[in-house]
Amino acid sequence: MKRVRIFIASPGDVSDEREIVAMVVDELRRIVGKLRHVELEAVRWETHAWPDVGDDAQDVINKQIGQYDIFVGIMWKRFGTPTKRADSGTAEEFERAYTLFRRFGRPKIMFYFRTTPFYSTDPSELSQFGKVVRFRRKLEGADVLFWSYDQPLQFERVVREHLIRQLLELTVRSASKTTGKTVRSTKRATKQKPALESARPRVFISAAREDYDRVLPIYRALHDAGLKPWLDVENLLPGELWQEAIREAIRDADIFLVFLSNTSVSRAGYFQKELRLALDVLGVKRESQTYVIPVRLDPVMPPAPLADLHWIDAFSSESIERVIETVRRAISLR
Repeated sequence: MKRVRIFIASPGDVSDEREIVAMVVDELRRIVGKLRHVELEAVRWETHAWPDVGDDAQDVINKQIGQYDIFVGIMWKRFGTPTKRADSGTAEEFERAYTLFRRFGRPKIMFYFRTTPFYSTDPSELSQFGKVVRFRRKLEGADVLFWSYDQPLQFERVVREHLIRQLLELTVRSASKTTGKTVRSTKRATKQKPALESARPRVFISAAREDYDRVLPIYRALHDAGLKPWLDVENLLPGELWQEAIREAIRDADIFLVFLSNTSVSRAGYFQKELRLALDVLGVKRESQTYVIPVRLDPVMPPAPLADLHWIDAFSSESIERVIETVRRAISLR
């Protein structure tokens, strides 16, 4: 039976979240663990460290915790106490995990930031929060996808969903290695997928973040219609190298839906980069008929690269059926 260890790292101001992760791991151990023949273990310094001597307390914890498969980091308004090697214990634990991931592809890294507002005039607390903000920017620069949440109840929901996805990926990869059926590409292993899942047409959704509230209902409707939509806010996992994951999802897509709005057509950004990459893929895969379909959320003129493509309008909730019908028609012509 495979053992999966999940390490929880955080300063002391998110103790509720630490308990939530441990509770969720115990819940999944009894459900997912039995189904997948996996033994799950929540690893925390409170339960997996003991009095000893080292360079400092964090050094003792590092040695006693040992190896793990998933790193769950959490921060809110405190950054933590400096160690001899880093600005805080949590930062040191992250750096160790990130270095291992870059070298060996493990552990998986899931980082969360609580966004509940707070008020303080204490210079020490404000300094701590400033360090949290700088650390968050550092993760952005390192291409680490993190998640934000407002309250512990919301955190419980998202961390449960994310852990289930990570466990499914870890166990599928482990099973592939055991059977010797793993197929490796130049960059990463190809995941083994059930036949029915692989057969579902893949629809990549490109949209500006400001438009996600209007796009999410369409994403869910496509899923309910038996398609396999891909949207970064729904399908990316914390810890994934998000630019590489987006490129791979575009390359694998059967249909590329690009949502145009007053916001998306008026500014540069990663949305425009996604569009250029999709058009490049379309040129390479023309024999297999990968389609780019512009969908207007507002009455705007599509940008020059899309000017020759027929677009559809989705100005209201009634337009969802039109989008699904167009996607199905495009797939039927492949």
